Amino acid sequence: MVVRPFIGNCWGGFDVQNCELSLMRDDYIQKKVSNKMSILLLPVSLFIKRLNDLPISYLRELPIYIFILLILFSIILRKKVNVKGLFNSKVFIFVFIFFGLQLIAMLMSYIEIGNSVLNRNPIKEFTKLIIFAGCIFIHYYTVHFIVNSKQSIQHFIKGNFIALVILLSICYIQLLYLFMPNIFDGFTSFIGKYFEGRHDREWYTEGSYVQTMKRINGLSPEPGYLAAQLLIIFVPFILASIKNKVNIFSIRKKYNPVFFYFLLFSIIVILFSAKTTTGILAVFLIIIFFWLSLPRKRKILLTYFILIFGTVTIILIKNTPYLMGIINDYLLNKNDGSTMNRLGGTIGLVVTWLTNFIVGIGWNYKDYYLFQNVPAWSTNNWEYNNIFVTEHFYPILSIFFGWLAEFGTFPVIFLLIYTNKLLKDFRRIEKKAEIYSVDENNYKLICVLKDSVHFFVLYYMICSLLSFNWFESIYLIMFFFFIVVRQYYINEFNKYNF
Repeated sequence: MVVRPFIGNCWGGFDVQNCELSLMRDDYIQKKVSNKMSILLLPVSLFIKRLNDLPISYLRELPIYIFILLILFSIILRKKVNVKGLFNSKVFIFVFIFFGLQLIAMLMSYIEIGNSVLNRNPIKEFTKLIIFAGCIFIHYYTVHFIVNSKQSIQHFIKGNFIALVILLSICYIQLLYLFMPNIFDGFTSFIGKYFEGRHDREWYTEGSYVQTMKRINGLSPEPGYLAAQLLIIFVPFILASIKNKVNIFSIRKKYNPVFFYFLLFSIIVILFSAKTTTGILAVFLIIIFFWLSLPRKRKILLTYFILIFGTVTIILIKNTPYLMGIINDYLLNKNDGSTMNRLGGTIGLVVTWLTNFIVGIGWNYKDYYLFQNVPAWSTNNWEYNNIFVTEHFYPILSIFFGWLAEFGTFPVIFLLIYTNKLLKDFRRIEKKAEIYSVDENNYKLICVLKDSVHFFVLYYMICSLLSFNWFESIYLIMFFFFIVVRQYYINEFNKYNF
């Protein structure tokens, strides 16, 4: 039974003709509003400033509350909700097994660690894990309810462009601050005070991170997180557009290469100026995969251009103290303590994983095991002895091996298999679209989406070998977007026995 609310002139059913017209009008309005909501998802995800001190990161930030409101609003707009379609039995079984293994892992770690300041209450940690997972599902259902048509897919991608414009505008204000602090001090302080995500560190004593540390961070707590965000979230659509010569942000408009090259160059400037190893790595990854994605003739032409441009750049860097300082400090002569902790921490995670191969050590139990397993040669530095030891905290500095150590082998293998299937499905969707001659603009959209998801996964997995806030809303929304879009096109092609 479906209960319909009062709509237009349909109360009581007095006028059938007016009732039908009203229903059609309201259906059109509801679809229009629902489609428009998808444009908000990525811009909203940028604003991760802490609002409170709750123990779960999602509950401390604005996006999760906006997403809950969007879900409720989307449900209100619909005439009915297919409750059965909201739950996948395979996912439910996986989640049930995952939580079971995590509870076992937490109890085993709790017993092994014993009476130590590094130990944690397994019931509290398990409860926090359930809430954490619940917030992840909220991200999925937000995308599931809102992105459900070609129009909403295109609006979501426009939202990606809007988010990029917002982020680049903030980053360039910060860059200008470095050269003209007197002029841009007010703007930078305002952004830092009201919108910047922060850690509990002294990096923000003078206002924004960039004012204290003289490094660009956008709205992220650190420059490395900004670099990962630009690479993983925004570069894929741009590279895919350049590869396919399609204007992904407005599929019906003509592709303008100058516009997309300008966007890519604008991102590269910020990645380099962020003064972080992740940013410099991101620049190389963009250039390499941009080159690989081009046809043969364009590869040759670009190679000549890179040789000429690279030579000019090297000469410019050598003769510019500011640029040479970035290369020396964050690539050639990077701080030994940071490098040693990253290498030692990664080795510690690998040892922890191999000694807890099946179920892992449990979420949030990594401190004790890392202090036990990091090699001694990596501990003779200021950061380890004055921050990690004194705060009884050793951060995960390699996300991928952190997953393996905390969650065990089974969930990570499942995730890799699932992601590989996602990529295969997009390749199949593109072939189906080509064979069955769908609308030209729709086919262009499918081609760019296929390449975008490949770039997204590739960059995400490479960055996961380093450290960044992998669970931020913006990454989850983007990942679930590709999952929902995959399912949308599979349903579209079901009539062709997809």
